[in-house]
Amino acid sequence: MGWLSRMFSSSDAACIERAQRFMERQRYNDVRLELDGVAGPTAAALREQALSVLVQWNLEEARARFGAGDAEGAQEHMALAKEFGASPTDLQGVRKIAREMRKKAREEAEKAAEAASHIEPMGDDPIWRLPPDHPRLRYAVLVESYPEALRQRLVDLGEEFAAAVMLLEEGQPRAAFEGISPFISTDPVARFERARAALAGGQLPPAASDLHTFGAEIGHQRIGTTHTAAMLAGVLAQMGRAAEALEMLEVELEKDADLELAANRTSLLEALGRLEEAESATTTILKKAPRQMGLYRQLARIREKRGDRVQAAETLEWGLNTCCSSPGKCGNQPLDVAAVRTLARLYLEDRARPDRVTELMNKLSRHVEKPGWEDRYIAALLARNDGNPQAPAMAERLLDGLGPADPRRALVGTAFETPQLLGPT
Repeated sequence: MGWLSRMFSSSDAACIERAQRFMERQRYNDVRLELDGVAGPTAAALREQALSVLVQWNLEEARARFGAGDAEGAQEHMALAKEFGASPTDLQGVRKIAREMRKKAREEAEKAAEAASHIEPMGDDPIWRLPPDHPRLRYAVLVESYPEALRQRLVDLGEEFAAAVMLLEEGQPRAAFEGISPFISTDPVARFERARAALAGGQLPPAASDLHTFGAEIGHQRIGTTHTAAMLAGVLAQMGRAAEALEMLEVELEKDADLELAANRTSLLEALGRLEEAESATTTILKKAPRQMGLYRQLARIREKRGDRVQAAETLEWGLNTCCSSPGKCGNQPLDVAAVRTLARLYLEDRARPDRVTELMNKLSRHVEKPGWEDRYIAALLARNDGNPQAPAMAERLLDGLGPADPRRALVGTAFETPQLLGPT
């Protein structure tokens, strides 16, 4: 059965083939869902095998949750195990283990309560002996991510500030924002954490304001894996202020030739339509970072926008060849599926290199588990190029749910020479 059939057919045979692929990947719940309503001995055998594994997995997870004190989570997995066919004996066995675990936990808690509680120091600071999930240790790790010159200033803000920051780490951005706010008048170093809280809560203007002030009063710099200037540029771009973001980055690049800032600058040049400058700048950065697949994708996208589709494809080929050392791997990272998709689309749209298209489609079939719009567009292009009579219908279905101004309408209309499908202009 071909790639298109495996991905899009709803026949029993296609469902069974997909289920077998899921079984090979140990995706047992997908096997169960794929075979829902499918009859026959092969489907029944696959379903029974998947359900058996799901029962065992959920029983084991229930035991682990009980052991961790998460009774609610354990009950959820018990219910799933029962739904998938666990026997009453299996369920009773887990409940017995849970009772024994609770008894043991009570006994250990009583012993711990009797013992004197103290922390043995390691070196000069006992904090590193705390459990990994202890708030004080988590905050200490966060402080360590700051440049050395700023760490003591964070410590000097005290325990209330630390507790407010930890609210952000615990998924409470609004409460964190409110808790951090009183400290920004004490030391502007607090503004970076408040900006993070604002961003996590979807508040772009306060985040931009705090990051701007942080840069003006302390100086933009790298904190952990984040450069504060790059963070500010991203926020400004989201607010529709790309030109301002570009101007800010260019000033910062005069002080700090950071590659992340340079890459952000090229993205802004592209967004502002300054494609020739963007292409030149991206090419320069690639010479310094030749194994960054994202830069190859960016350069290919810019070249496609400039109408140079051949060079766009060659850029992606070069990037995949440079970064990919073995099938399915890009260096030590997974295959860059986005690059493969774009390359396949370019070749298919231009009816070029059919043998290479076959290789790319095989890669996609192995790595795309849930096809999106672009995958369905690629499948329709392949059908068009193969002379499949279903291609026009596949093209029409691509337009379902697209608004009149969606640029994908023009993409479909051009590829299938059906301007009547594009809707009002």
